[in-house]
Amino acid sequence: MKFRPVQSFWDAYATLPADVKEQARVAFRRFQEGAESPPFYPSLRIRKMQGHPGIWEGHVTLQYVFTFHIEQESESGETIYVFRNIGTHEIYRRP
Repeated sequence: MKFRPVQSFWDAYATLPADVKEQARVAFRRFQEGAESPPFYPSLRIRKMQGHPGIWEGHVTLQYVFTFHIEQESESGETIYVFRNIGTHEIYRRP
């Protein structure tokens, strides 16, 4: 299993308050642990996004969320979690 944040994720992450960045680091460690043996860590509240096929959402806090989609590596079949965006619920407009 691999994790690949895209540039737009890093751009959004850079604008987060310092305390939210720390909470996000904790959330992503939990995400990794849960991804190894689903279901995901319950506090992340991972679910498919409505109206955006193939895109998932998770929660860092009640106010901050992240989005991702899942790919399969063509040669090995390994699962790749592609992190797309992170921020307040405003990101639901452009996940």
